[in-house]
Amino acid sequence: MPTRNDSARASQAFTLIELILVMALLATLMAFSAPLLSRSFKQRALEQEATQLLAATEYARDEAVSQGVPMSVWIDVPNGACGVQAQIGYEGNASREKTWFLPPDVHFDSIEAATDQNGHIAAAQFDPDGTLDLESLDCIRLINRTNESITLTQTEDGWGYGIVKP
Repeated sequence: MPTRNDSARASQAFTLIELILVMALLATLMAFSAPLLSRSFKQRALEQEATQLLAATEYARDEAVSQGVPMSVWIDVPNGACGVQAQIGYEGNASREKTWFLPPDVHFDSIEAATDQNGHIAAAQFDPDGTLDLESLDCIRLINRTNESITLTQTEDGWGYGIVKP
């Protein structure tokens, strides 16, 4: 004979049909949200690389001032590499040079500019007073696999770069 507590417990439990419906609803939501999450992760990788490149320009400016040597942010478009070093012809502290590579799904937009003997393009050049050299690129564009892009452009005051999203 069922007691009062047994009937109260039975009314609080989920039936198998209710659990299956909830699981089907969750599976449907995941099916719709997975592509959006994937796109979000790709966009985040692009933004991280643009932020890292912006940090490299700020680092180069700081090093130019602290070492008293013109510094350059170079990029190697075919290999997806970039870095910071003293401009060719000047001796800076070699331990302060930086190099990194872009992830496989992010690349530089093609840039038509002169390359040095290493095949690098001097993207941003900072004089020892921290100002951008006139030969620095106006903009550097990063593109991901889905053709989304972020551009670093020179700031209006000419002291550095800023990130511009389309």
